[in-house]
Amino acid sequence: MTERIVIVGAGSQGMIVADILACAGTPAIGFVDDTPGKNVLGTIDDLRTIPHDSIIVAIGNNRLRRALVERLAGERLATAIHPFTSIAASVRIGEGSMISAGAIVTPNAVIGRSVILNTKASVDHDSIVGDFAHISLGSTIGANVRVGEETLIAAGATIVTGVTVGARSIIGAGAVVVRDIPDDVTAFGVPARVRS
Repeated sequence: MTERIVIVGAGSQGMIVADILACAGTPAIGFVDDTPGKNVLGTIDDLRTIPHDSIIVAIGNNRLRRALVERLAGERLATAIHPFTSIAASVRIGEGSMISAGAIVTPNAVIGRSVILNTKASVDHDSIVGDFAHISLGSTIGANVRVGEETLIAAGATIVTGVTVGARSIIGAGAVVVRDIPDDVTAFGVPARVRS
């Protein structure tokens, strides 16, 4: 029997996750969303009345995604992995994560809970991506890198080998991070510098 997955969030990230699930052969049964006017099964509170096996919270905003996962504690979280990825057998992927087409994850990397690895993102060996982080399209995470919880690595950014990026930080598009970045800051540029 096919798993009945409901996607929480009918926005852009929800559409991406619906495509990932369909390509993987497990299409979602629909969406729940609190935004009026969306073509959905109901609101997030209606989820309890909708027959399903698991959910995936497909919200791009890291803090909001975390808040919704916590609000829906007790629900089983599905993981969405596009079939056109390269993921080493030794990689550990947390529940609720979303991995888009073209993503590459090499041996012994750890991907936390409800992480977004966007199109063509790569995470090299022995790196750890914290829960609820978002590695945007075309970003490169070098070997032995630590990316903190709820951190956003924007499109095309590069984190070089051995660097730590703190929790809840933002790394700007196209940045090259060559030294550690603390928690709760924004950094961008080549090389990346903390700007706030």
